[in-house]
Amino acid sequence: MTAYRWIGALGALALTAGGASAQEPPPRTDLSGLNDEFNGHELDAKWTRFDAKYGYPSMLKAFDVGATTPGALHLEPYDSGWVRDKIAPFFFQTVEGDFDVRARVRVRGAAGEIAGGTWSLGGLMARFPNGQTAETWKPFRENWHFITTGVGLERGKPVTETKGTYNSYSSLKLRPFQPGWVELRLVRVGMTLFALARPEGGQWQVRDRFYRMDPRARMEVGLIAYTGSDDVPPGPENPAVSNREVNKTARVDMLMDVDWIRFSRPKPEVNWDWRVQVSSHPLADPNLPEAEILKALGD
Repeated sequence: MTAYRWIGALGALALTAGGASAQEPPPRTDLSGLNDEFNGHELDAKWTRFDAKYGYPSMLKAFDVGATTPGALHLEPYDSGWVRDKIAPFFFQTVEGDFDVRARVRVRGAAGEIAGGTWSLGGLMARFPNGQTAETWKPFRENWHFITTGVGLERGKPVTETKGTYNSYSSLKLRPFQPGWVELRLVRVGMTLFALARPEGGQWQVRDRFYRMDPRARMEVGLIAYTGSDDVPPGPENPAVSNREVNKTARVDMLMDVDWIRFSRPKPEVNWDWRVQVSSHPLADPNLPEAEILKALGD
């Protein structure tokens, strides 16, 4: 018999399973040690750079802490993208189990508040490590989710982009959003993952919700930045080549500032046994109203 109950009017969720051997739950240790206010002048050693760890060339045109924008991490990517098997700049920390990660970010152009090119976005990503390096790379191994802000398909129109990638098949949503400083948020609760955004001075909005039956507790969670360039013509992708080369001559106009990033455990708690989650995980209900999700996740 399987059952669930809400505690405190959707404040904390507890799932219990009767008669089933429970999967060993991931830890719910404090995650505040992963926080970064970017108030120094160097990147803290707790961060891992995707390119450095896995043997890829740096796709950053510029990068600093506190120099370009006081009290902020500053990133300027070369032509790149997180889509299908393609990669781009990614700074991450490893998280076991559920998390609620938030960041205050701004994506802009060199001369204005909107990035100059298309597909110029940055924000939060959570990725399942696949054990591959640049040397051992094979296609169809990427699995991750993200929420970003910036400019997507249409030049000059600010949006959020949410994207889920399953074995390197990417499915995305572009939705209008205000430019300037925004707060982005990714919340993982077992096999559910929610992408949220909040305009400066506004309220949280659920921008996307994902459900994936994946029991792996470990994810690489952090900050991404990517941009397109008008100098790079559209054409068939060859990530085996493009992931190992950096086009430093293609003009780009995307600058990303990160004021802070903060990690915590989410308010809802779930039993990680897959049999419980596929049978009675209330947050996985596709008809759950946005107001109910926001109430469960908290402010």
